[in-house]
Amino acid sequence: MDSRKKFVTDSNIFYSGIPFQTTFDYIYYITPDIQEEINHIKRRLDGLNLLITAGKVIIHEPEIKILSMVRQKCRERGQVELSKADCSIIALSIQLNLPILSADYALVNAAKYFSLNILTPGKKNFVTKKTIKYCSICKTFFDLKSSFCDKCGNSLVLKKERIS
Repeated sequence: MDSRKKFVTDSNIFYSGIPFQTTFDYIYYITPDIQEEINHIKRRLDGLNLLITAGKVIIHEPEIKILSMVRQKCRERGQVELSKADCSIIALSIQLNLPILSADYALVNAAKYFSLNILTPGKKNFVTKKTIKYCSICKTFFDLKSSFCDKCGNSLVLKKERIS
């Protein structure tokens, strides 16, 4: 039985240095999109390639079917702030049935919607929210496709609404 601790990991975990500080019984799965984000922070040392060579980081592409479903559900919920890399992490977590390790609020918020196990170093409680459109004059809520209030004609604004 494999007793290693495995996580699907966001790039911010690498920025904070966590994979470099943990023992070899921790395995971090990333997607090619996350690898690309991490490569932007390379300095003199190529730490990511060292972790990949040592088997501590595994690059894994999520299945297209799962990734498409994640993108669609996030759009439906109004989570327009999610990047392609964020969606890839959620899809990989679903596919591999592993927890997500991230400190990104938008990613954690979306992952909660999918009932995924999330670990957030340094942070405790996240509240699940969705983006909606709102008329500040009529105090009426609309779906994301609307641009103007159908009662008064006012331009709608984006607003985060807490999901209970």
